Amino acid sequence: MERTPFEDEERNAQRALNEAKKRALAEKYGAQFGEGDSRLSPELESQWLNYIDEFERQFENARRVTVREFVGNPKFKPLGEVPPEQLEAELDSVLEFLSLHSIVVDSVADVSNAELYRFTTTELMDVETDDIRIDGMMHHFIYEEFHPNDQHDAKMFAEHFLWDLFQRRTEDALQAFSNDEIYDSAGIRLDREEMRRRLDQLYASFVAFPESKHEPLDCSVDGDYAVVRLQSSWSGLQAVSMKQVSHSGVTVLRMKRSPYGGFDVVQANVVGWNF
Repeated sequence: MERTPFEDEERNAQRALNEAKKRALAEKYGAQFGEGDSRLSPELESQWLNYIDEFERQFENARRVTVREFVGNPKFKPLGEVPPEQLEAELDSVLEFLSLHSIVVDSVADVSNAELYRFTTTELMDVETDDIRIDGMMHHFIYEEFHPNDQHDAKMFAEHFLWDLFQRRTEDALQAFSNDEIYDSAGIRLDREEMRRRLDQLYASFVAFPESKHEPLDCSVDGDYAVVRLQSSWSGLQAVSMKQVSHSGVTVLRMKRSPYGGFDVVQANVVGWNF
C-alpha cells in the first residue's frame, strides 16, 4: 500500500528528529554513527536512539554491584541439599528467576547440571556487573568465560580453519596458522609465505569444493598444545580435467594456544592433501 503525502511528511519529520538526536548523543556521550541512511525505519531508529540515550545515561552514573545484589539477594538451595532427581527442575527454576531479573546464564560446551547449578548459585553471585536496568536489556554470562574449556576451543578453531580452507578463503585460512610455529605434514618447518604458496597451489589445482564435512572425533591437550582429530570427507573439481575427486578419512590438526585467545594451527594433516 502506498504511503500518503501526510505519512511521508511524518516520516521525514521523524528522520529530522533522529538526526538531531544523533547529534545530541554524539555531543553528550561521544557516540558515533555511520554515514548514510539507516536501514531501520524512522520509527524503529527513534526507538533505538532512545535505547542508546537511556543506556548512556545510566552507564554514566552506574555503580558496580554483585549479581546477587542486582537480582535482590535471593537465597538458593545449596547443591548438596538438592535431590539428584530434582536437580534439573531446580536449575531451570533458578535460570528462569534470573532471566526475569535480566540475567542470562549459558554455556557453549557440555556442562553438567550439577556444575552449572553450583556456578550459577554461588560463583556467579559474587561477580560484579553494571547496575543498569533497561527494558529488554539482558546481562549475559557464559560459563566458559570463567572456566575455559580447552578441548572445546581447540575443536571449534579446528572446524573454523577447515571451513575457511574449503571455502577458498585464503587470508582467513592463512591467518589460522600460528605466527611463530608452522610445520608441513612431514614435520618440516615452514614460514608463512611458504604456507601461502601451498594454499595457492591447492586452489590452483581445484576450481571448487562441492562437498566439505568435518566432524571432530576427539581432542587431547598437553600444556599449550592440542591435537584434534576429525572425520573428514571432501570432494574437489580438478582445474585441468574438470574431474571430481573425493576423499574421506581422518584429518589431524596440531594446534597451539594463541596469545589472542583460542588456538592456532601448527600442523595440518588433511586427508587427501599434504601441505
